[in-house]
Amino acid sequence: MNCYGAPIETRRQNGYGMSWIAQKRWYARGGLGLSAIALLFAGCRPATSKSSGHSEKAATVERLPVETELTTVTLAAEAERRLGIVTVALQQEKTSRRRTMGGQVMIPSGRSIIVASPVAGVVMKAESRDLPVTGERVDPAVPLLAIQPLLSVERDVPTPAEQVQIVGAKANLVASLTVATGDVQRGKEEVKAAQIAFDRAQQLFADRAGARRAVDDTEAQLKIAETNLTAAQQREQQLTELLSWLETPNQDGEASVLTMRSPIAGVLNRIEVREEQTIASGATLFEVLNLDLLWIRVPVFVDMLSQIDREQQVHLVSLSGGLLTHDMVASPISAPPTADAVNASIDLYYQVNNTPLQLHPGQRIGVALPLRYDAESLVIPAASILYDIYGNTWVYERTGERQFMRRRVDVAFVDQGRAVLKAGPPVGTPIVTEGAAELFGTEFGAGK
Repeated sequence: MNCYGAPIETRRQNGYGMSWIAQKRWYARGGLGLSAIALLFAGCRPATSKSSGHSEKAATVERLPVETELTTVTLAAEAERRLGIVTVALQQEKTSRRRTMGGQVMIPSGRSIIVASPVAGVVMKAESRDLPVTGERVDPAVPLLAIQPLLSVERDVPTPAEQVQIVGAKANLVASLTVATGDVQRGKEEVKAAQIAFDRAQQLFADRAGARRAVDDTEAQLKIAETNLTAAQQREQQLTELLSWLETPNQDGEASVLTMRSPIAGVLNRIEVREEQTIASGATLFEVLNLDLLWIRVPVFVDMLSQIDREQQVHLVSLSGGLLTHDMVASPISAPPTADAVNASIDLYYQVNNTPLQLHPGQRIGVALPLRYDAESLVIPAASILYDIYGNTWVYERTGERQFMRRRVDVAFVDQGRAVLKAGPPVGTPIVTEGAAELFGTEFGAGK
């Protein structure tokens, strides 16, 4: 068929696609002017390839390199030493996966104590120390402030019968204290004598002139003497404190000054009084927080509870997922059940030791929750992973002496400096951990 649908064989007979009889009739009708048009129609046929010496290819396909034919980097001995290439064997370990969630630091119940004034009075310094300030560390042995009570004479001055009782109690305490002091002195001498006897028995036994039984007996006598001395010293201290409690008002008729201490060690959260301030009975003096032990509340979406292993410890990290200055681990605890119906979340509680005081109440912190994921996976240091401009992950494998080849890996996740792989080289393959970035630059011409 030609470009107008006429059979090619017919066109070849007469050149115009008509029989000879029809051609004579056409000429008779004056079709001479149309013959030129017929010739033009005949020229629409495509040119044959015989006019050119050879045909041009429509497309050219270049063979791309495959990953098994990647460039092998061979270093000189000096270059390998200068780059500091270090390799580790690819291992297969049992791994666990974690997910970082946001948590809030809380003060456990009973770790916050508010101290109030037992009587009405005037706030004073304690032992010539200035009043503490908010945020200061406090200790139960150190007085924080003193109160001069404002009591009536009838309440502060005892009756004659009470005075007799106080005098009798003081006399008994003084006598007991004198005996206790003598017991302490006698106990010290007994300890010295027992120590001398024990040393002598040990020396005789070492010289093979004494028996082992003598050493044991003298050692027992020494321990008994030390125990008696400790008991006497404690009794003397208790009697001294009891005697100091029976102080009577001074000659001016004023009540004894009350020294206020913190019941627990911690941080002073707030102080509500100032020096020379007159306060009423029951007025709040200060509040102390014990921050050595804190709770972490972690809201978790209800559908994620089945994925979280709630019996294991968790690691505290920054909100961006990085490690903290101190490695802090929190343990799961049983706390009052709380939830948020609006956010469809349930609260998990963990307890952390905050002795370095790195955490503060109300602080937001990242919590790496362990998931129920326990499988054998390929594990390498995260420093071995390289990323190209397309986000593909690679590692360098040592294939020979000072020879390295880049291999593709599939990273599942990174946890605490370890990269867990979905796919990678076989177990035991030496992988470059230090110097991988330098090899990457050497292969692509970015390094020196």
